[in-house]
Amino acid sequence: MATKKKSKKSTTQQLMGVATMGLPAPIQQVATSKWGSKILLLVLPALIASGVLTVSFAGGKPSVSIDQQRAEVVGEELRADAIRAAERVRQPEPLRLR
Repeated sequence: MATKKKSKKSTTQQLMGVATMGLPAPIQQVATSKWGSKILLLVLPALIASGVLTVSFAGGKPSVSIDQQRAEVVGEELRADAIRAAERVRQPEPLRLR
């Protein structure tokens, strides 16, 4: 009888599993998925560096807070950057002679 082989979790998946231990099961499942863990590993440090997420420790327990106003500012900046990049891509390059 054929049995389904369980794939071994990568280090990033295991790390996200530990990091999301106190969160609800659906969030844990996304965070420990193959792509979810990689995306979170890239996005979380960027959110912390930009000031959107703040991690503080009280009595040895971490606490995460979201700065809503900073998130809006960062979102607007990201949107403006994306629009500028799209406009640059749409502009035809001038013909260069060798």
